[in-house]
Amino acid sequence: MFSNLVLAFRESLEAVLIVGIILATLTRQNKQSLKPYVIAGALSGILISILAGAVLFLSAQGLEEETMELFEGGMMLVASGLIAYFVIWMAQQNQNISASITSSVSKTSTGLGLAGLAFLGVFREGLELVIFTMANLSTQATDIALGTLSGIILAIIAGFLIFKSTVKLNLGWIFKGLGLVLIYIGAELLEEGLIKLIPSVSAFEDLIFFGYIIVALVIFFKTDLFKVFRKAD
Repeated sequence: MFSNLVLAFRESLEAVLIVGIILATLTRQNKQSLKPYVIAGALSGILISILAGAVLFLSAQGLEEETMELFEGGMMLVASGLIAYFVIWMAQQNQNISASITSSVSKTSTGLGLAGLAFLGVFREGLELVIFTMANLSTQATDIALGTLSGIILAIIAGFLIFKSTVKLNLGWIFKGLGLVLIYIGAELLEEGLIKLIPSVSAFEDLIFFGYIIVALVIFFKTDLFKVFRKAD
């Protein structure tokens, strides 16, 4: 349940940030009339993500046990790869997400364009969350649902604190903390996924697990390591 909570929180938080930054930018630019397009795009992204998840889940339920193991193993590898991407993204972009989205909004002058921007941002995060859920099909459905719902609620609360409350959250620290937890989850997914697909690699499970963690930590703290080495020089 914990891994589902963390992953749902991370995906939902980014979706909330994308939509929130678009709306905040429109407010600053005095373009409130375009906000309904953004909301419609975001809701469409949520709806299509749910439909995609339902289709994948129903398709997986019809698989035989052996095929299900292979399917879940494949989803674990995909999820592990996505987490590796998140680690790289968070190491490089967590300070620039607002500037990047604001620039995209400034370049988009139509309601349909803004709706598409919100839709793609939310749908991407929703689809990634679906993939993570598919990687945990063997987990109790109630645990998956409770963890995912808790993560989404926490992300909405965090989004409120970021955009509406006087309490200011440090996004840099949030993404750092999420990154460390995600690295551990990614290592577990890679190890379990490979073992499901190729049982013989179980002899190297520790090497796979710790190798993933070490490489991911070096990438994640690359900037901090450079600063330390520069000071040492």
